[in-house]
Amino acid sequence: MNAQAESWRAAELARARRALARGDDVDAVLESLARGLSQKMLHGAFSELHAGDASAREHASTAIQHFFLRKER
Repeated sequence: MNAQAESWRAAELARARRALARGDDVDAVLESLARGLSQKMLHGAFSELHAGDASAREHASTAIQHFFLRKER
């Protein structure tokens, strides 16, 4: 899981650096970076919600709530 997250981070960072080198607006680049990382993190979880039977969807829903929707400590 860490290797996948590192791959996503590196890809989004490279994309952001290219955008900054082109002279794109810094705020727009930061928004794109944050959105790209969020989408990559949530894609697999949401795919699980749309696939499988009701039991699998319930399990995925519980896991998503546990990992992504819990309150900060």
